[in-house]
Amino acid sequence: MVVGTAGSGKTTIMNCLTKALTELGIKHQLQRMNPKAIKNQEMYGMMNSVTNDWIPGVFSEIWKRCNSK
Repeated sequence: MVVGTAGSGKTTIMNCLTKALTELGIKHQLQRMNPKAIKNQEMYGMMNSVTNDWIPGVFSEIWKRCNSK
């Protein structure tokens, strides 16, 4: 996660790190999301109180998809 004010170089830092890791032979890809666009439960996931099942959130689904490649 990268946090900072507008114009502080967040995108440049992430692009540089991604390129450097890829050049080292570890393919990397950026996944961006706006945490203010959805509720915390939608982002991280939550427990269904009726069925006691875990309902995955967007963030955990992104990690799952990226780790399965």
